[in-house]
Amino acid sequence: MIAWYHLIDNAKSSPEVISAARDYIASWTPREIALLPERCRPGKLRDAYDIELLHDCLIEEYRDSHASGEELSRLQEFTSFLVHAMQRIAELAGHNAQAGSTEASRVSSAGPVDD
Repeated sequence: MIAWYHLIDNAKSSPEVISAARDYIASWTPREIALLPERCRPGKLRDAYDIELLHDCLIEEYRDSHASGEELSRLQEFTSFLVHAMQRIAELAGHNAQAGSTEASRVSSAGPVDD
């Protein structure tokens, strides 16, 4: 599991996080996926919004779950990974917004550009 977190932590963009999430999900066997609540079983992950929807579903199910044993263990593991992925996406979005703000500030402080 640590290797998956490492991939997420080293992602430089949301698409890299999404790619790592796809690979993580692909590493689960059909039997393991079947242990997750049916409504939270992953489908295609196309973008950060898909990860957000899956994350929200898992958090809700985890909060309301009466699962135990291996079902609970898998739900915790999967939820933990998606929480980590969402945190990284948020970090990257914040970094990109800050970088854009810095760039806009630098351009505006340079003054008008003569043609």
